[in-house]
Amino acid sequence: MTRPMDIPRPRYLSEPARMVRRVLAPAALELEGQLPAILEENAGLRARLAEVEGRLAELEDRLAREVGVLQQDLLESRRLNLRVAELTDLVTELVLPLHDREIDQSVLVSLAADAL
Repeated sequence: MTRPMDIPRPRYLSEPARMVRRVLAPAALELEGQLPAILEENAGLRARLAEVEGRLAELEDRLAREVGVLQQDLLESRRLNLRVAELTDLVTELVLPLHDREIDQSVLVSLAADAL
């Protein structure tokens, strides 16, 4: 049979146990009075953690969107660089005469005479 918690124990039963507990675990007795404050602090920390986790989720979403935009911009930059290289090649072909370019002569041998 269990005793209800509201009925106090006789002092002669709890005092020896308290003395043994004081010797074996003195910190437990010190913390016993601090339990309500610790529980309140724990609840506050849990609320703060939930707030920080929510903010972190928002930042992760924002970061994912910004990374997507940066990837699109990088692809566009690569396309533009390729286009600039193609235009540079075209201008080089049109502006510089063939004999002024630094071209391997062995390649020129294979060309037709009227191409030079």
